[in-house]
Amino acid sequence: MLLWDESFATGSPEIDQQHRKLIRHLNNFESLLVQTNPTSKEIADIIQFLDFLADYVDSHFNYEEKCMESYRCPAHQKNREAHENFRQMFKRFKANIHKEGFRLEMLTELNQTINIWIQDHILRVDTQLKPCLEPTAKG
Repeated sequence: MLLWDESFATGSPEIDQQHRKLIRHLNNFESLLVQTNPTSKEIADIIQFLDFLADYVDSHFNYEEKCMESYRCPAHQKNREAHENFRQMFKRFKANIHKEGFRLEMLTELNQTINIWIQDHILRVDTQLKPCLEPTAKG
């Protein structure tokens, strides 16, 4: 389980709220992975998470990239590249799901990958936005 703390803060209330929402959804997804024989409701919840993640990747990544670009964040290009890498990983995952169906090992691997990615990406890339948003950086 991943817990939000202030070390994840980017200085943008909107981006931070979106990150919190992602972490909340990811933790709910993780709780579903302990079931060896999931119910139809739990399977529906897994599908709902994957749909959420697909929407999140499009909307949040685009919003964050525009924000970093508009504030001339030095991590802007690194952020775009990391987002594109994530998009490609998720695209491969979805292709595997369509080919092989839902397998617990695949879902667990996705969960682990996202957990690591969130911590690495937010803490090392997204937080570089914070100094760019400070009042002295604008004026």
